[in-house]
Amino acid sequence: MQTFFFFFTLFLFSYSTFSQSPVSWQVSYQKNKKIILFDAIIDKGWHLYAVEVPSPKQGPLPTEFHFISNNNYSLVGNIQEKKPHLKYDKNFGVKIAFFKNKTTFVQQIETYRDSLEISGYIKYMTCNENACYPYTLGFNNKINLPD
Repeated sequence: MQTFFFFFTLFLFSYSTFSQSPVSWQVSYQKNKKIILFDAIIDKGWHLYAVEVPSPKQGPLPTEFHFISNNNYSLVGNIQEKKPHLKYDKNFGVKIAFFKNKTTFVQQIETYRDSLEISGYIKYMTCNENACYPYTLGFNNKINLPD
């Protein structure tokens, strides 16, 4: 019984230690450009992977943006990203596309109401020299368009 409590406590400690993402996200809307901005601040020593990665089946998981659709808005085109760093990664054995320090992803939208809600989730992976962790982060933004 003591062994069970020891491993249970160890599991809770390790879950809370590793559940904190090394990437902080801020989601905002620019009314004049009709774009949603996803700003990512990446802890030193960590990488966030691009939406478009050279070897999606062999390397790290790409960053994915999923939107819950409704009749108040529609997506215009695909998510846009800044130019990522490209390099061969010996751990994955393939060329990888990643960001360090900070980056911004942009999604253009068309709005159909003066007040709306945009929600969804971001799936992403972060790695450092020792470990990789996948994460899922939900977002929900309420937008009021009239001035």
